[in-house]
Amino acid sequence: MGQTDVREAVGRVLAALREAGRTEATIRCHEVVLDRFVVFVAGRGVGTVSERVCIDFVADQTGVRLGSLRESVNDRDVKAVRRPVVLIADVLAGRPVEIDRSVIPVKDGCPARFRPLRDDYLACCRARGNAEATVVAKDSAASRFLSYLEEMGVDDLSALSVRDISGFFVRQRRLRRKTVAAMRSCVADFLAFLATTGRTPESLAGRLPPHRHVRHESEPHLWAVEEIRRVLDVIDRQSAAGKRDYAMILATARLGLRISDLRQLELGDLDWRAKTITIVQHKTGRPLSLPLLDDVGWAIIDYVGHGRPETASLKVFVKHRHPFDAFGNSSSVASRLSRHAARARITFAPGEVCGMHSLRGALAVAMIGNDTPIPVVSAVLGHASSDTTQAYYLRFDVDRLRCCALDVEDVIGHARAGEGDA
Repeated sequence: MGQTDVREAVGRVLAALREAGRTEATIRCHEVVLDRFVVFVAGRGVGTVSERVCIDFVADQTGVRLGSLRESVNDRDVKAVRRPVVLIADVLAGRPVEIDRSVIPVKDGCPARFRPLRDDYLACCRARGNAEATVVAKDSAASRFLSYLEEMGVDDLSALSVRDISGFFVRQRRLRRKTVAAMRSCVADFLAFLATTGRTPESLAGRLPPHRHVRHESEPHLWAVEEIRRVLDVIDRQSAAGKRDYAMILATARLGLRISDLRQLELGDLDWRAKTITIVQHKTGRPLSLPLLDDVGWAIIDYVGHGRPETASLKVFVKHRHPFDAFGNSSSVASRLSRHAARARITFAPGEVCGMHSLRGALAVAMIGNDTPIPVVSAVLGHASSDTTQAYYLRFDVDRLRCCALDVEDVIGHARAGEGDA
């Protein structure tokens, strides 16, 4: 394939990018890489642009040699070079240019012969009204379990035994206890499905090995007010993404919104005249109304007016990559906080949870410390019962716990007095 053909392929890629609505800045970045690719291919004098030539070009530009053009990588520089090369490789191979297609093919962890069964199970979960995030978790657990069965040579599910199940969970022993507990629940549901649909003669869900899980295995970082200020100060509010991150972190710190509710927050949920935010909580399905505080309101106005990209999405906060749609359930919104915290030189103790949810905990502890009645704290956090608030957050109010502490000498003195009376 000659240089002219490669040049024509470059033109087709750039035209496809414009048709897909990419910005001129993005198109220019692709064009720079592809111009270098044309020169590289001409210097090689090759007749066909193979995957090996593409990998050699990426290595020449970045110093990183990929084993496969579509393997997973974390380096941003490699991604920036690889993406245009993948597009032109598709054109040169006669494949259609799909701008929105992921470079890394999505892998299905379920063995091929078990996929019809897995798909039936997921359809059943959706019919039962399971949330899509729950369906994704159940898919992961069921696929992992079926992969283990295939590895162990289990062909007939009707002969499934307790030993097979125990062996699977022994294999998961290096995972966190919280992860194993969630997986155990999902596998139990899958086993119940197998029995209900006649795939197994009886349900083995009740015979799963016991698993002791400490609910509060990890402690959240209790943010000080000064730490939150430092994080907000380092965010670049001149950039569109910075305006978004600032508004999201501020809303979480000031209102205690869950990350799931922050993702789902819609423009229609904001009542500017009444200065309220009214939502239906994603986790509980219960309505929640919160005051739209001035600083939060102005941050959202700044983002919506000067940072939010044009999009058909009704969500307040959207992704800043084409097609600028809503955040998914597994989107890394929570990681934004840790990135800004690192820039603010805030360190965390080993094992401390420092995601967006930790800001919610910090708000709860601060309210309790300011003598806010527990029912009010529960209402702000959207808890169905004050018992939830007390069970989880009161344990972090160290000052109040100190007031409950007993003097050791008093305890010993009472004990000795009791012994004398006896």
